[in-house]
Amino acid sequence: MTKSSPVGRRHEKPSMTEHELRTLLIRATEDRPAGIDLLPAPPRRRRISLPVASLGAAAALVVAVAAAVVVLLPGAQSSAQAQVVAAVENTGQESYRIHTVSGPKTFEGAFDPAQRVGVITRTGDGAETRFIGDLMYGKDPGEAKWTVAPRNDAEMAAAPPAVALVKLAPLDPQAALERLRSATGVSESGSASGPGWAGLRFAFTLEAVTGNVDVDDQGRVRRLEVTFGDGKGLVMDITGFGTAVTVETPPADQVQQAPADKPKPKKP
Repeated sequence: MTKSSPVGRRHEKPSMTEHELRTLLIRATEDRPAGIDLLPAPPRRRRISLPVASLGAAAALVVAVAAAVVVLLPGAQSSAQAQVVAAVENTGQESYRIHTVSGPKTFEGAFDPAQRVGVITRTGDGAETRFIGDLMYGKDPGEAKWTVAPRNDAEMAAAPPAVALVKLAPLDPQAALERLRSATGVSESGSASGPGWAGLRFAFTLEAVTGNVDVDDQGRVRRLEVTFGDGKGLVMDITGFGTAVTVETPPADQVQQAPADKPKPKKP
């Protein structure tokens, strides 16, 4: 009598409880190298294929258990810096409105980072800057024409992150938020809330600049507070996520190129 081949048989394994998973993970990682975090749990989970076959038995077990804990344990959270970076990315996926106070100046604006359009107006005198694709159009009070020039992306990319943050926040908020990716000393500092939202506040340092960034429970930046070395600062509030943003290109006969010695429009 021939024995049936075990190939193709399915062996059911009893499911593990949350407590058992935690216990197994602790035992499997007791001798892990210092500084390695096996539970990064990024806000946006991605499926990652690992070459488990090439790992030793113990390492494969650690990977499998860690993956299970990330999926099954809702309490697992990423580092404070990773949460801020994720919030910057999430914010850039939607249109929004901004209200910024920088010293004695106040700005109102609306941006759609995905479509690369935006408009910002300086309260009081009406100075306006429009962003359309790779171009920016600026017009000060009393000027008959708009001045057009390429966005100053290259200039800001070459500038120190803190300088770029300070200069961009009143003018191009999404570009300013991108500088938070370079922030250090990021730590959760408590709860935060505003009209219609609640979330967490994170403190950060960016070279000579310190500040706070509030992230709502949907993982989006809601408020940015920056303090400069001289004690001055700015505050930017973000609201109206999903609001449609329409920006019109000024008529051609009302546009002039920026002079060679001034390759960009004036900031509001």
